[in-house]
Amino acid sequence: MSFDFRLATRDEILKLRHAVLRPGKPLETAYFDCDASEKTLHFGVFTQKGDAIVCATITPSFWEDKPSWQLRGMATHPDYSRRGLGKALLELIENELKEKSAANHLWCNARESAFDFYQKSGWVFASEFFDIPGIGPHKKMIRIL
Repeated sequence: MSFDFRLATRDEILKLRHAVLRPGKPLETAYFDCDASEKTLHFGVFTQKGDAIVCATITPSFWEDKPSWQLRGMATHPDYSRRGLGKALLELIENELKEKSAANHLWCNARESAFDFYQKSGWVFASEFFDIPGIGPHKKMIRIL
């Protein structure tokens, strides 16, 4: 089976983001403030039918007062997890940033359930646990590009 890895629109990935990251909550909870910025980029992995099965959003940010990118809303449909698709999308995003951005830090607020995924992809912890109300415990993680 072949998949399409590409830039996406928020609307193309919103249903997946909502289903995986905000199950049982109103659809509005899957919208991020950064979605409205023209500098925010959305990426997705799509089936041949055009269904989003992996998604991620990056937005310009700062890390220790240096320009960086924040990864947000990374999600994989449960039927497609552990197939390397998320890792491949993350590599695509990292390569895109290396080529087109002067910022060399990519960071995220990682859920505890995603720690292993990010660590296997070369990310390191950059904070202690903190709670995002209504979502749960997280740690900041970072990847130097």
